[in-house]
Amino acid sequence: MAAALPPILSKPIPEVSVNVGGKATPFDLKLFIESPNPESGEVRFFAELSTGDSLPEGIECSEEGIFTGTAEAGTEGDYQIVIFAENDSGIPLRAEFSLKINASTEEEETLDEPTEKSIEFLNALKSQVWEAVGKEIPIPDMHDIYNRPLSAIELYYLLERFAVLTIWDVYNLDQPGDRVLLNLKDASPHYNIYDRGSCIIGAPKELFSYERTLEDSLQTARAIGKEVYKRGWTVQLAGFEKMSRAAWVEIQNLGELQGKPLEVLHYIPTAADIRICNAQLEMRRILGHSAS
Repeated sequence: MAAALPPILSKPIPEVSVNVGGKATPFDLKLFIESPNPESGEVRFFAELSTGDSLPEGIECSEEGIFTGTAEAGTEGDYQIVIFAENDSGIPLRAEFSLKINASTEEEETLDEPTEKSIEFLNALKSQVWEAVGKEIPIPDMHDIYNRPLSAIELYYLLERFAVLTIWDVYNLDQPGDRVLLNLKDASPHYNIYDRGSCIIGAPKELFSYERTLEDSLQTARAIGKEVYKRGWTVQLAGFEKMSRAAWVEIQNLGELQGKPLEVLHYIPTAADIRICNAQLEMRRILGHSAS
């Protein structure tokens, strides 16, 4: 029987950069540190600063190796993170990478809270436009609005308008074929769903429809997730983040309910993903919903 060997660093861990108040994109340290053979067991992780202090407030590393978090105010600066990785060999591996926490701007705009300056500008413009319409005079010059920087909330609106999801059949190496329109029972009527052989695509029928909401995209993502689960694909998700999450949750729920998990490659669930998944699964069990 082979002996348990200590963990190895398969490739350097890249620098992580995040703004104060911004969430560090979760990444899996197991992509960089791994056990060299099955006899060595799973790798367990612990992280601290090179000074021996704890990680900056809001930043965390799980024992499973998921490094993420939201940097809190007052944590700006450059840090050297030390990772200790240990497996059944009992011999830890020490690895380092850099973490840069940038200061937020004085008037940083979030998706939920546009800045006061932005709100005042848009309200003033709306008043001028309605006044011009009421008096049947030319509307105000739009030069300022055309040339102002896009805000976070405006960019997110555009992302929602172009919310597309593609689920790939990973081990089907054929090029995508002709589009075949699918009629999935639970999909939103505001979406077209196309089967292209090696992938299924959900795309909005009308990009700027005011009738289409975020729930329509999530409803469609869940329907596509259910379809690929029935087909038994090994899948990879690509597209709008919230649609990918909805499809991942649906696939995980069906795997639990059916007792037959489906493999999803290259998707690292966040803590929020897991909470949503568990809550929906519990609700389906309470309501007695089948997995069909």
